[in-house]
Amino acid sequence: MIDRLRNLDRRFLGMIVFIFVVIIIIVIAMIILSLSSGGKKSYANIEKTMVSAAKKYYKDNPSMLPKEQGKDIEVDTTVLSSGGYMKDLSELTKNDECKGKVIVGKNKKDYDYTAYLDCGSKYQTALLYAKLIENTVTSGEGLYAVSDFIEAPTTLGVDDDGYDLSKNELLYGYVYRGQNVDNYIKIDKMLYRIVRIDGNNDFVVIQENNAKASYFDNRYNSETEKNSGMNNYYLSRIYDYSKEYYNTKIKDDNVLKKKAVSKNMCVGERSIDDTVNDGSIECSKVLKNTYIGLLSTYDVINASISTECTGTGDPNCGNYNYLVGSSMFWLATPNSEDSHSVFISNQNISPVETNRSSGYKYVYYLSNKLIYESGSGTKTDPYIVK
Repeated sequence: MIDRLRNLDRRFLGMIVFIFVVIIIIVIAMIILSLSSGGKKSYANIEKTMVSAAKKYYKDNPSMLPKEQGKDIEVDTTVLSSGGYMKDLSELTKNDECKGKVIVGKNKKDYDYTAYLDCGSKYQTALLYAKLIENTVTSGEGLYAVSDFIEAPTTLGVDDDGYDLSKNELLYGYVYRGQNVDNYIKIDKMLYRIVRIDGNNDFVVIQENNAKASYFDNRYNSETEKNSGMNNYYLSRIYDYSKEYYNTKIKDDNVLKKKAVSKNMCVGERSIDDTVNDGSIECSKVLKNTYIGLLSTYDVINASISTECTGTGDPNCGNYNYLVGSSMFWLATPNSEDSHSVFISNQNISPVETNRSSGYKYVYYLSNKLIYESGSGTKTDPYIVK
């Protein structure tokens, strides 16, 4: 009996020793892994530390914050560490190669803080736009440089405020073209498509799913002498709805607002017979400094890779085009032939009376400071950003 108890004690003691040794090995392995590679999660935590430090720094130095959108400022981590707002990067990363900065931009209501960490071959903060434009194409489906398939307009004149219309960023940059393109992006748990990376490397994204169907406008039109609506985007119901939606339905801490930038949306009228597709027609009139809007006809036309696509009324422009056919939605472009019809994207691009019901997909303009976290751009594996 005593021998049996002794054997039991030896087994129990042996089990305890084994478990203890396993725990020690796991802890040592985790420490070695942490010290040797840092790991993506630890670098992400360092980026959060940088942002937190920058917020404290600018709280103590509010006069240094940007006063207007588009005027970004930056602070180096050496300034933050010397001021006692954070530890030096060499202490946080165990890597003397690391350097970093925080860029602060002003959005509509607040400030957007973006950390950039560069640790050489070990880790670099990845900008989404930089990642995407590394893989442009000149044929087939994918992301094209605008200059590779269409000649940009050289001059469009100036508007009443003296704004040079040819400087509009929405005329330049890169566009996704084709039927099956990997341009899906998930933002605030909703799915969008990247339509364009513009001339400032900012993003134009459109909802994947339609908002509820509604009319473009239903006001009384003195030309038709009925409530046929008016196709001037500035005066439309849909313009009012979009502003209300942006201001009341999107939370201030959502990425759509934190990374929002304003653009001069193209709202010039176009004929169904027009064959100029460089955006000069639509961008001859702009709605300035808007954060939300609709696509213009040239956005949809340029998404087609059909060599037979010639212009607005050509049904060939609906071929090999991810923006045509999946659903019907309003565009921002009025029909120049009358005062009460606007173009829609359906099986092709066609004008429809503004008081008719159609879906609409809001478009948002997002900063070039979107940080890539994961994803390949497919519908099941969209780009994830912060």
